[in-house]
Amino acid sequence: MDVDEEILLGRQPTEGGENQDAEVTMDVDLPSESTSFLPLQNVSANFGTTNSDSEDELTPMRRTKEEEQLLTNKFLTGELTFSEYAAQYGENEEPFEDDEEGVVLSSTEKVEKDKKPLILPTVHTFEQNIAEIKGNSSAKKRSKGKQMRSRNNLPPALKGLMGEANLRYAKGEHEMAITMCFEVIRQFPWAPEPFETLASLYEEKGDTEKSLQVSLLAAHLNPRSSKHLWINLAEKSEDRQDFKQASTCYSKAIKADVKDFDLHMRLIAMLEKIGDHKSVLKAYMRLLQKVEPHHGEKIVEIAKMLTERYHKDGDLKKAKEALQIAFHKCPHLISSVLVNIMLEVLMGLKDFNACIDLLVKYCKVNIAKDEVNGKCIVKACHVPENIEIDIFAKLTMVIIHLGGFNVLDDLLDKIKSMNPEEAGDVYFDVAEALLSEKKFSKALELLTPLTVSDNYNLPAIWLKMAECLRALNRLEEAVSAYMVVVEKAPQLLAARLAVSELLTSLGRKDQALEVLTQDEDSEMLNTAMLLERCLLLQKMPDQKEQFIAVAQLFLSRHFVYINNREDLNALTTLRSDRKRTVLKENKNLQKCFSQGEEVKGEFSQTFNEPSVEEEWHLFWCVCEMCLEMGKFDTLQRLAFSAQGSQKFTAKFSQEIDLLCLSSSYYNADAYFGYNMVRALVLKNLNCERSWNMFNMMILRADDSRHNRFLMRLLIRNPHHKALTILHANNCLVAGTYKYALNDYTSVFQKDNSAMMAFLIAVTLCQMACQKFSAKKHSLVTQAVAYFWKYKDLRGREGLQESYYNIGRAFHQLGLLPPAIHHYKKALEFKSKFIDNYPQHLNLQREAAFNLHLIYMASGARDIARMYLEKYVVV
Repeated sequence: MDVDEEILLGRQPTEGGENQDAEVTMDVDLPSESTSFLPLQNVSANFGTTNSDSEDELTPMRRTKEEEQLLTNKFLTGELTFSEYAAQYGENEEPFEDDEEGVVLSSTEKVEKDKKPLILPTVHTFEQNIAEIKGNSSAKKRSKGKQMRSRNNLPPALKGLMGEANLRYAKGEHEMAITMCFEVIRQFPWAPEPFETLASLYEEKGDTEKSLQVSLLAAHLNPRSSKHLWINLAEKSEDRQDFKQASTCYSKAIKADVKDFDLHMRLIAMLEKIGDHKSVLKAYMRLLQKVEPHHGEKIVEIAKMLTERYHKDGDLKKAKEALQIAFHKCPHLISSVLVNIMLEVLMGLKDFNACIDLLVKYCKVNIAKDEVNGKCIVKACHVPENIEIDIFAKLTMVIIHLGGFNVLDDLLDKIKSMNPEEAGDVYFDVAEALLSEKKFSKALELLTPLTVSDNYNLPAIWLKMAECLRALNRLEEAVSAYMVVVEKAPQLLAARLAVSELLTSLGRKDQALEVLTQDEDSEMLNTAMLLERCLLLQKMPDQKEQFIAVAQLFLSRHFVYINNREDLNALTTLRSDRKRTVLKENKNLQKCFSQGEEVKGEFSQTFNEPSVEEEWHLFWCVCEMCLEMGKFDTLQRLAFSAQGSQKFTAKFSQEIDLLCLSSSYYNADAYFGYNMVRALVLKNLNCERSWNMFNMMILRADDSRHNRFLMRLLIRNPHHKALTILHANNCLVAGTYKYALNDYTSVFQKDNSAMMAFLIAVTLCQMACQKFSAKKHSLVTQAVAYFWKYKDLRGREGLQESYYNIGRAFHQLGLLPPAIHHYKKALEFKSKFIDNYPQHLNLQREAAFNLHLIYMASGARDIARMYLEKYVVV
């Protein structure tokens, strides 16, 4: 066996050489001619162990050999792009990271501070690409470089195999050379040498795609890769329209030569083609920080562009940072335009002290100032005659914000001397600064000339004018100014709200209401304005109808429109999400409410949306208004529409259910009211108030659905008091007196109450009145006994009621003398409690009318008339 075969089998050569220091293991099939990257797929199944010497030498690794090999295999087989491979390979690197200044320019999300993010495909350096142990992450760069070089160097045992691969390549034995390179990669996937040889082999075979991918790996693993190598790889990637990979390569080239302006611009061009605008801005910032000052004009141009873009995005700190680089590197190229932009940025950051320093340095402004308690106080100010008008305006605003009102008059006089037709923006900017410092009189002096100018007679000017007048308590003039704004810009909702508030405070509510009125057909409705209109109408007693209509329009934003009877069934019988589903599905069925119409209107998105509590209070006020006006159908529609409101049901679902039940009762709609009250008693089975409401609702019902419901529920709850009584009531009405008597007596045994005694007495009385009942005398006797028990339990305050009911019982039994006796006792009974609530408790008229019937039947018409005239008078 020759030396080549011994090496391929992993044995030591029989003669000396570099491979005698360690054992090399190898278990791989030779690739066929048709194999592309299959050798690595075969090798990946045989990831094994290296010898102990290799492990000791490669200790400072973060990844295992198997993990590194798996990543390499995925890249070479096309499962990963080079950018993705680099991102997973170098997890301790931050893209766009600079060693000296620590500038990070990446579009990816940052990870925790103790864990640096993965390498991005766009930009990254490879000098620190090889991972080290986390505990050594704070080591010096020199030690890092040593670890990388030691890690990437082939161990002696594999150097001979790599040399043999190069020799086979030189002899033209390409397949054997490829196999040897793969074996080196299998045992040591961090060395660049086998990838460099593979790249040359694939290039010679004409497989440029594989050659490029392997070349990328070789350059990635070699910390000494040159700028030109990376540029060459980037250009090849760009030719293949792989701009993401090209951007990664250009970022590596920039790491090798960070001051190369053209490389930065190439990288930016690639990032723009990718569409990564955030990384483009960061790449521009890195360019400004790293390139030499001799690129002065380009630096200034880029800094200006970058500042404008950051300013547009609202990132004033970044805008200031970009412009400061230009000021620092190119002070001789600073123009008044740049100074003006920097002043605008600094004023946006409220760094007025820095504005003063900038004006003194670049604009020859002489300012005397002192610092008192860390605050800058302007004592004097001298402005050169040739200062530009925009810079002069900003100087004036800075002095206003610093409180230099002792030197402000001269500056304002100079502004007033300018033609407002030409310098209207200066007038307006300075007036805004005065307004922010609550100098309303001075601001008014600048705004007044603008309101009579041709070029600046604009709504914004009038709005500021109105604010000044309002602050100065010149309310009538403020109203006039606001009305000009409303006329010129009716879509400016803030002005309409402000003038409405002013008009209301002046007692001109009709005008305020007119200002707040919006056209539902032609414009988007503003929520805040509509709410203000509702609140204003609520305070006007003669506008109740309009208040209800506008409130319905306001609440229709999130209320469901009840289109048909099935919709209402869904709201009364179903729960939660199922309700909304049914409401969306059911469309063209019969109308439930004949008077209801769909509320139309489109609403604009506003940032001052009212809170849930505010809307609920308005809704409750509307319901009370409907109840007060007797508009029970509208009340019921509103209540059931609120059932479909996600905004209300999340917090007020129980209140809405009770409101639906009450509205159905008031509107005499027992059908849907029964659905609601049935759900209520099922939730609150032991609540007496729920059963009272149930009983009130079924008294208005036109059907007997409740009978079956009560019987089914009584089977599950045989000892429930309310269920037993209601079932007994149904039996009493149906004429099955024995069942009723059984239920009543079972409840009376547990609850010795006047009501139960009275119901038992009534049942016995009804049984005695039957035509074919046996033992009538016994039934009457028992009935009278229970009536007497009822009277005793009813007490002193209920005597009139007791006498009247006992008289009715004797009247029904035909025992007229005791009936007359008890009717008269009911007429004679006096009580303060009855006198306080006669419309509800006094039974004299009923007793007198029954007496009149008895006397009329006996022929005593005079006595009957006497009782009618005395007690029953309309």
